[in-house]
Amino acid sequence: MSETNIDAEMRFWRTPAGVRRAYADGRFGQLHYRIARPTGATDKAPLICFHLSPNSGRVYALWLAEMAKDRIAVAPDTPGFGESDPPPSAPDIADYAAAMGELIDHLGFDQVDVMGYHTGSRTCVEIAQQRPQQIRRIVLVSAPIYSKEELEIQYKTMGTPSSDETTEDGSHLQRKWDGHYRWKDRAAPLVFVHREVCEALRGGNKAWWGHHAAFRLQHAEHLPNVKQPVLALCPNDDLRVPTLRAKDYIQNGRVHELPDYAHGMLDVHTTEVAGVVRDFLDGPVADIGATQRRPTPPPPTPPTRAIRRAFMDGPDGGQVHYRTAMPSDPAQTPLMCLHMSPNSGRIYEAILQDMGTDRVAVAPDMPGFGESDAPNAPPEIADYARIAGHVADNLGLKRIDVMGYHTGSETCIELALQRPDLVRRIVQISCPVFTDAELEELRRGYAAAPLMADGSHLVGKWRHMLPFYGPKVPREVMARNFAEGLRGGPVAHWGHRAAFNYDLRESLPRVTQPILVINPNDDLVEQTPRGLPLMKNGRVFEIKDRGHGFIDTMTAEFAKTLRGFLDVETV
Repeated sequence: MSETNIDAEMRFWRTPAGVRRAYADGRFGQLHYRIARPTGATDKAPLICFHLSPNSGRVYALWLAEMAKDRIAVAPDTPGFGESDPPPSAPDIADYAAAMGELIDHLGFDQVDVMGYHTGSRTCVEIAQQRPQQIRRIVLVSAPIYSKEELEIQYKTMGTPSSDETTEDGSHLQRKWDGHYRWKDRAAPLVFVHREVCEALRGGNKAWWGHHAAFRLQHAEHLPNVKQPVLALCPNDDLRVPTLRAKDYIQNGRVHELPDYAHGMLDVHTTEVAGVVRDFLDGPVADIGATQRRPTPPPPTPPTRAIRRAFMDGPDGGQVHYRTAMPSDPAQTPLMCLHMSPNSGRIYEAILQDMGTDRVAVAPDMPGFGESDAPNAPPEIADYARIAGHVADNLGLKRIDVMGYHTGSETCIELALQRPDLVRRIVQISCPVFTDAELEELRRGYAAAPLMADGSHLVGKWRHMLPFYGPKVPREVMARNFAEGLRGGPVAHWGHRAAFNYDLRESLPRVTQPILVINPNDDLVEQTPRGLPLMKNGRVFEIKDRGHGFIDTMTAEFAKTLRGFLDVETV
């Protein structure tokens, strides 16, 4: 794949200019949202956009940039999806609507318009009843009126735990791909389908909660109660036929058919759809009275979560996303954890919780991975190390221990060389010292790979990973890591490119800090021992019976090993 093609595909992946991401505290924990504001003053009501299930507010990224030309536009991640914390148990749409109402209050909006896509359309209808004075106008992308038989099929295929079961052979990925590909807009490229599958997989084994909630609130019962103006968009997708029935249930509005559009229309027909929506939001509408208020469910007991997530501005523009666990009275040197490629700081959550009981523990997403913005050009390990130093500086960390996994293990070494004043001790999870022949083969094997219309690229990737996790790792852990590994999109290979350009044979001998090398039985088990003779002060800890996923399956034992190295006076 050429860099020219990558630039075109990244239009569907990058956060558009002017769109920012942030967190608000809500009834279920942290709620992640995207927000775009117009450059000048506006008297138009903000537009709050609720996504379909299972997905995230990322589906609205380009849409937010368009609508923010003349109004504030916001797209939250529904609790349990994207980066928003999940509810403690399977929620109802009323719970989702209550969480979204709290976000509206957090943002200080008096009156708003709302827009909902599939499951999000039900959230719109519910929040319009919970907050009838605050919700001004409503845009629904599909508003299905199901027959009894249709609803039973929906429950069986999408609204039960079996909907999201992970299979050894990767067939669950094939089903996801086929379902998304079948209903994509004709103008939407494969990278759009890849992005949607990626976001859908992030819901994990609770992704079915969104559909389950949706099927428990029926438009046939609730749409007639809504007196606010309603525009129901009806694209030619999987809900077209039941949405056409909504014409008989909307009290104050209409169904607008879009027969030539399908999933992806907000990305590939952005301006055209925006024209239809603006005409509705800004034009005259009937006033047929007030919607009767429905009660808002009370919030649950506030959750206690050890890990917090946040953003900071990067040194080269864009936002850097990171996780922290922070005790009230830290007793030990802060620990920074740098992830492998392609992945994110999410792989460290178990160890952050443990190590974060007696020290600050932080795990940033490197640029282009997780929720951190991608750079404009392929980075090198030196760039990743500079970002890690930037994160430490912005958090006020003067001296840190650093742990890195695969690509991150190289970044640890480079950071120690760039910032000897900052790095005290180093933990490398694998120490990839390659021969020239191995590097040549790896560069070919991990170069940008084309997306396949039949979804075989996903199944092949899953089957390639499987042997390096082994039978002791729950498949939900592998599925989590797999989904995170897809989030780099068209530039996911940039991390491996940087890793294969960095030569530990040259840099390791120059490091003076103590190094602990963790050698799990994964794809670098043979290369890792080569690093020990190159170190001034290194030791190795072998994990012969586990590969990837060991952080989640032996967290306490691993934390004990880390403390034995990091917290003693001499090593």
